[in-house]
Amino acid sequence: MTGLLVPLFAALLMVAADPGLPSNCTGCSFAGRQLRGADLASVNYVGVDFAGADLRDANLRNANLTGVDFAGADLRGADLRNANLTGVDLNQAQLPGARFGGARLTGVDLSRTNIQGLDFSGISMIGSDLRDTKASAAQFAGTDLEGANFNGADLHNASFRNAKLCTRNQDGRIHCATFRGAIMAGADLRGAQICGNGREPRRCEPVDAQTLRQSSESNLDGAIL
Repeated sequence: MTGLLVPLFAALLMVAADPGLPSNCTGCSFAGRQLRGADLASVNYVGVDFAGADLRDANLRNANLTGVDFAGADLRGADLRNANLTGVDLNQAQLPGARFGGARLTGVDLSRTNIQGLDFSGISMIGSDLRDTKASAAQFAGTDLEGANFNGADLHNASFRNAKLCTRNQDGRIHCATFRGAIMAGADLRGAQICGNGREPRRCEPVDAQTLRQSSESNLDGAIL
């Protein structure tokens, strides 16, 4: 009898995981909901509240999630590839195993969040807040990080190879992602780029170590330059 109950219980869990959520929603609240494994691919959610929700292994590919609140949510194993996460709050969300390939994370709040070993290569994270983030061995190769704040973050062994870290305004002033107080031991900043602040396509070129130190508010001790 026990052997028959186990698959029945598993089937009931699968039914319960089907949230029946709408494909379009503005300002809705699903805070704290149990949505593990939910299929939310290509949904259009603006300003939706998922704070504290269980979204483990959820499918959020190609979703428009502008301004969504994922603070404290469990997104372990979630598929966020090619999603628009502009202005999203991921503060203290659980993200191990989450996939972000091709996503847009402009202006995202990842402060005080554990993103160790996650891959953010080649995406836009302009103006994102990564203060006090645990980001050891995270991958930011080729990522657009202009205006990002890494102050106080643990970035040891993180890769910033060829990342766009600095902007040169038309008046010549330079602004870079900031690393004040960050742990930079082993962080790879080789090929870091400075880009013109103008129309696309912008011209980018390698930024020298002295400029990067001055404009990032850090001496970058231990980093590979």
